[in-house]
Amino acid sequence: MKIIYNSFLPFKGFSAIALFGVIFARKEFKPLSNKMVRHEQIHAAQAADCGGWMLFYLQYLIYHCKYGYKDNPFEIEAYCNDFKKDYLISRQKFGWKIYEN
Repeated sequence: MKIIYNSFLPFKGFSAIALFGVIFARKEFKPLSNKMVRHEQIHAAQAADCGGWMLFYLQYLIYHCKYGYKDNPFEIEAYCNDFKKDYLISRQKFGWKIYEN
């Protein structure tokens, strides 16, 4: 995934965000860690499972309204697995579903 460093996206308090297949990262986090890049790549895999970025963002918003940020199944999957170098190879489709309450 392409990484664009800037001062605006994501909002302060976050280091990176995946938007439509591009990672936007705050310049103070340059270079992004491999773990953070994997985290955003997991979101890209989730978007592919959902049928594209727009459907992913819609589902993400629904989860966010229901669970908040930290309990959002998309985020739980990403945080629980972003340290695993081979996770995207072994990841099951719809992997976030096991984290739903």
